[in-house]
Amino acid sequence: MPLTGSQRIRLVLQGARADRIPYSFWTHLPSVDLEPEKLAAETFRFYKTYDLDFIKNMPNGLFSVEDFGCVCDYSEIALGGVAKIKKYAVQKPEDWRNLIEPDVRKGAFGRELLSLEYLLKMVKEEAPVIATVFSPLTTAYKLCGPEVIQQLKHHPEKLKAGLDLIAHVTKEFALEALRKGCSGVYFANQMATREFLTEEEYAEFGVPYDLKVLKPIHSHSWFNVMHIHGTNIIYKLLANYPVQALNWHIWETEPTIETMLKLAPDKVIVGGLQRAHITNGSMTNLRNEVLEVSRITNGNKIILSPGCVIRYPVNKNVLVSLRKEIIRNSKKFLDSDSVKYNNNFNIRNSTNQFPFN
Repeated sequence: MPLTGSQRIRLVLQGARADRIPYSFWTHLPSVDLEPEKLAAETFRFYKTYDLDFIKNMPNGLFSVEDFGCVCDYSEIALGGVAKIKKYAVQKPEDWRNLIEPDVRKGAFGRELLSLEYLLKMVKEEAPVIATVFSPLTTAYKLCGPEVIQQLKHHPEKLKAGLDLIAHVTKEFALEALRKGCSGVYFANQMATREFLTEEEYAEFGVPYDLKVLKPIHSHSWFNVMHIHGTNIIYKLLANYPVQALNWHIWETEPTIETMLKLAPDKVIVGGLQRAHITNGSMTNLRNEVLEVSRITNGNKIILSPGCVIRYPVNKNVLVSLRKEIIRNSKKFLDSDSVKYNNNFNIRNSTNQFPFN
C-alpha cells in the first residue's frame, strides 16, 4: 500500500527515505479566499488534484493586518487583480503603541481558523496541513508600508512595542491553528533580506520577535517550514531557528543547497523548483531541477516544492506534468542508487498529540 503524505513527510523529517521524494505546490486562490468554506473546499480540491504530500493553506496575504485596523480593498480580485491596502493602520510612529490586540478567534484571523477547521476535517490527517503565518516584521511592513524602514531607524522603541504585540498575536493565532489539528506553520518571512535591512538590523528587529512566535509553538507542532523570501537573504541568522524545514528561492539567490545543509544539518530542505519555470511551463528546466536536487541531496532531507508561491492563475497542465516528472525521476533516482525505503521504519501516528498548557 502506498504511503500517505503524512508518512512520507515524517520519514523525511526523521532522516529516512520514503518510497519517493515527497513534494508539494501552492498558489493563491483569490476568487474564494475570503469565504472560509469555499477556500477550504478549493484547497482540498487542489491537494487531491496533484496528490500533494503536504498542504500549505493559501489565504490572502492581508489577513494578518485586517484586524489591526488596515483598510483593505478586495474589489479587483474578481477581475483577476490583487488585494490592496487603502489605509495603513500605522500612520505615525506613535501608532505602534496604540495598536489594539485583536481576538484571533474573531474577525479575519477567525475567518482563517474556520477555513482551516473545514480543511482539516476533509483531509483527515492523510497529509500534514500547515497554517500560513507572517513574521512579525513582515506584518509590521504591511501595517505601515515602506515607511516602516525609516521608523526602524528613527523610532526603534516605538516600533519594538508594536512588534511585541504582533509577535504575541501571531503566536496566539498559530497555537489556535495547532489546536485545531494543523501540523505546524509556514512562517513567511519577507523582510530577512539585505534589500531592506542590514544583518545587524535584522538581528535586532527580526530575530527576537520571530523567536517569540516560533519557540512557544515548537513543542506543539511537528512540521514547521521557514520561508525566506527574496534575494540577497540574511540566511545565516535564520538557519538554526526552531523549525524542521527551510524554504527559499533556490537557484535564484544564495545560499546553495549544499551550504544550507552544512549550516543546518538537522533541517530538511523544502524547495528546488523555480516558480518562474512553473509559470512558463519550462518542463526541461523543471526536469533538470528535480534531477539536480535529487543528486545534491542524495534523495534525502528534501521535499520538492516551488521556492515561493506559484503565480495565479496556475496552469493545471504544467502541474500535472511536473507531478509526473517528480514521481518518475525521484523513483528512478532512488532505484538507481540501490537504496530502498524501509517500510518497517518507525512512522509515528500522524495525529497531533502535543499537549497544550
